[in-house]
Amino acid sequence: MSTAQKISEAEKILAILESPEKFDNFVGIVHDIFLHLLDEYNVKFGLKIDRMGLEKFKTVAKKSGNIDAISFLIWYEKEYKKLRNDPELGQFLEKEYSTPNDMVQIGARLLDEAKKIAYYAYENF
Repeated sequence: MSTAQKISEAEKILAILESPEKFDNFVGIVHDIFLHLLDEYNVKFGLKIDRMGLEKFKTVAKKSGNIDAISFLIWYEKEYKKLRNDPELGQFLEKEYSTPNDMVQIGARLLDEAKKIAYYAYENF
């Protein structure tokens, strides 16, 4: 499944978001968006990483010396860290978080940020 498909899946869940369980499912899909994005660029840059994760991507990209992969990695880490440091949204990139009362609005903001990152990557890398 591609990053774009994961975004579409998250949009569908967001449209019917009504319970903490669905919010948990939604947050899991947002996490998948970031993993799928890394995996797509793993393939694009020919890094041949089996089990994707940011640390593996970082290690393999640096070892490969692939300038495009390293440039992508630097940009990706900066953007992901910016989102993770967001006082309202960052907690949802962690394993444990509190389900907000305004989960639809928070979910929409989180998805918008994930989409911005993915679409910027598609346009520039």
